Order: sequence, then C-alpha cells, then structure tokens
Amino acid sequence: RRRRMHRAAVSLARHSLVAVSSARNTMAMARAPIAPLAAKKSVAVSSATTSPLQFGAAMRAPGAPRAAPGTQRRAFAHRSAILARASPATTETPAETAAPKTERRKRVLSGVQPTGSIHLGNYFGAIKNWVGMQEDFDAFYCVVDLHAITPGNHDPKALKLSTRSSAAIYLAAGLDPEKSNVFVQSHVKAHSELCWLLNCATPIGWLEKMIQFKEKARKAGEDVSVGLLDYPVLMAAGILLYNA
Repeated sequence: RRRRMHRAAVSLARHSLVAVSSARNTMAMARAPIAPLAAKKSVAVSSATTSPLQFGAAMRAPGAPRAAPGTQRRAFAHRSAILARASPATTETPAETAAPKTERRKRVLSGVQPTGSIHLGNYFGAIKNWVGMQEDFDAFYCVVDLHAITPGNHDPKALKLSTRSSAAIYLAAGLDPEKSNVFVQSHVKAHSELCWLLNCATPIGWLEKMIQFKEKARKAGEDVSVGLLDYPVLMAAGILLYNA
C-alpha cells in the first residue's frame, strides 16, 4: 500500500513539473522579440499526439534560449508561488446570458351566483375589480351555479338561463378569456369530487356553528337543506382546487 502511494505521489510530481515547465516556456516565448512576418515559420502541432513539454518546445521563439536541464528544478521552486497566484486574464464574454427567472403570479378565484339578474352592485362591487386584476394576477372567474342550488328550491330551467346570461355579462364587462379563465363551476367535476372528500374529513360540529345555517334552520325546521350546511366545504374545495 505504501509503495502504491509512493508511486502515485511521484507520478503526480512529474506531471506537475511538466505542466509548469510548459507554462514557463510559453512565458519565455511571449517575452521574446517578434520576428518579421516574412521570416516567421509556421509550426503545426497536434494536440492529440504532442505532450505539454513538446508543445512548449515547438512553440518556443527561434531566438529564445533553451533552459539547461539543471536549472529547470530551481526555476520551478522560484516561480511556482507566482504561477499559483496568477489568474488568466480574458476578454471573452459569455455567448449566452441566463434567462431571468419569472416568478409565479398570485392566483385569484372569484365568482357570482347566477340567481336572478346581475345588478350594478355586482358590477361595482366585484366584476369591475376583476377586469383590473386580470392584468396582474393568474385569474379564475366562474359562475358559481353549484353554490346557487344550496337552498334546494331553485328552478333548473331558470338557473340554466341565468348561468348563460351571467357568463355573457362577465365577457361584456371586460373579462378577456386570453388573460383570465372564465368558466361555469359545475362544468369542472373536481369541485364536487373534492367537496365530497372534504366532507368525509370535516366534523359536523364545525358546520353547525355557522350562523347563517342556524338562522335558516330555525325558520325552515326540518326542511333546511344539507347543501346549506355544506356550503363552507364547497367553498373550501374551490379555493384548494386552484391553490388560490
């Protein structure tokens, strides 16, 4: 084991000496006077078959003296510290610059129930703000028809017509499908699916504490809809579904 370590150390020292000698010869070539172009000889060097020491000898200027073998080691001891601290100067610029990282925009989810006709309160209180927010946010705007049926006393035909008219008003008010996502809530099945999964993990005691449910249950008695009790879970499902 010690012999192998000794041979490895000797081999490393030899390679280091050859590399430093090549660098020293190149520096000597740079200090030598430049010969006229007419007298300059071209030297063809193959990097695949030429050692660093041979490369330095081939590129040596014609007038530069060859260092004596005995002075190479002394020169190595004297110049190694300088070469170790030297850093190559370059004027090259990188061909490509790294593309700037784009941060993910904040996501917004909002909607209006299609119960009746959308009035000025809906426009000034919500839809007008949505138009400006679609420029700065990853916006999702939906017609929340699933929330509209929670009381349980809706008219299916009237709900279908009001859903279509609400979507049309969204677009007429300035929501651009190229900048924001405009859709109908019931058209995305994941709303109902995630709501059911959350139902199985939500204690009913939390839902019974909702003030709106207590007031409706006090008036309607046993006819109160389970959808009204489950309204917060459906709302949470929408928020989590879009990570809004």
